[in-house]
Amino acid sequence: MSDRKRRILICDDDAVYLTAVKRFLTRDTAYEVKTVLSGEEAYVECKAAKWDLLLLDVNLHRPNAGFDVLPKIKEIDPQISIMMLSGEKDFQVVRRALQLGALDYFPKDGSPEELVFSIEKILDRQAIQKKVRQKDAELSRSQKTLSLIGESPAIESLRQMIDKARRSNFNVLITGETGVGKEVVARQLRGECADGDLQPFVSVDSSTIQSTTAESQLFGHEKGAFTGADKQRIGLFEEADGGTIYFDEIENMPLDIQAKLLRAIQEKEITRFGGTQSISLEFRVVAATNKAIHELVREGKFREDLYQRLNVIPLRVPSLHERREDIPLLLEYFAGKHSFDRKRLEFSEESIAALSNYSWPGNVRELGNLVAYLTAMKDDSYVHVEDLPIEFKSPARAISNVKAAHYVTTADANYHLQMAHYEKDILLSAYQDCLGNISKLAQKLGLDRSTLYSKLAMHGIHKANSRQLIKSTD
Repeated sequence: MSDRKRRILICDDDAVYLTAVKRFLTRDTAYEVKTVLSGEEAYVECKAAKWDLLLLDVNLHRPNAGFDVLPKIKEIDPQISIMMLSGEKDFQVVRRALQLGALDYFPKDGSPEELVFSIEKILDRQAIQKKVRQKDAELSRSQKTLSLIGESPAIESLRQMIDKARRSNFNVLITGETGVGKEVVARQLRGECADGDLQPFVSVDSSTIQSTTAESQLFGHEKGAFTGADKQRIGLFEEADGGTIYFDEIENMPLDIQAKLLRAIQEKEITRFGGTQSISLEFRVVAATNKAIHELVREGKFREDLYQRLNVIPLRVPSLHERREDIPLLLEYFAGKHSFDRKRLEFSEESIAALSNYSWPGNVRELGNLVAYLTAMKDDSYVHVEDLPIEFKSPARAISNVKAAHYVTTADANYHLQMAHYEKDILLSAYQDCLGNISKLAQKLGLDRSTLYSKLAMHGIHKANSRQLIKSTD
């Protein structure tokens, strides 16, 4: 909550009730309260000024007249929060109020303390939504719509799975090596609100969650909950209400906090530290890890029940050496992203071939860092093999010496090795038929030259030092 007073307008034809409610609410200096006795006055007030919350009586001088006022107020200010007031406890009335756009309904025989709690709940949610909108406004459209770069079969398959998962609200567990882009995948799962805005997305670095402060971080706390808690705090789960809460490196979550996390996920409700009132929320949990969680479960380092709750939809992000054909596209993407002062890197075919022959232990993140380094350090914009740091030219880091990642089973590895062997045979035979002429070879195989150079280099058929032969025959 900000230091600005929250402006509340109350519309009711009962002057006595209005006076009592205003007197109670203004005891809290956080509120600025004004009262009106008719829907016409409420309309005028909302047209003249901005209000955070409107408390609107259902029966203004006649039954259900408040339902005629509500849509008119919403037309003036679509962002205003409205809570209906009524002396009746009729489910049909409640349902109609919510259908027309009211956020809550409060019976007039409720206690003042209950009314304040309902008001705080609405204003808290409003503050969270405003915070999310502000964060999104700070991001460029390209950052908000992060996409997976690549056209390889592995990436196309992942895209299809993401599209299917996005249509549901089931929890997702993303696995993959460090640097493959797990958070990019998580943000791809983010849906849209009814008004077209992106749903909230709250990212949590699980390695920073400490047992002593975890409850306050995740679930928030009430004023006075502990020494130094001089005001109420909204937790990360409440910030994610209506959207996604993303736990990076979920394997680092302390075991004692895993139990509390499990309850929040199961019940879809939390209780702020130091509080007693349960708060119902709607969210999707997306977790990511570069570890084999099932092994941690077996070792007693991760709760099996939490693992099962998270692993409803498993998504595995392929490592870069599994989608080597995407390297030229990724280089082009990062060259554009890191370009400045009209300087945009261009990579020679030999340099692309050398980079395609590298093992990429840091995956896409390492590739992006390399492009950033070259952009900053090179005087010109054309990248030759000689410009690459030594580790990117070292045979010791070539793909032929890279062992399969621990995410790939032995059977999978054998499959990939066999496919690589067949590909090499096809390329070598065609290369010899074309006498090393890359133009003819590209045409014969239906591949673009960059991709062809990458594949030839990966299999050791054509290296940068054989370029002279290609020049003489091209």
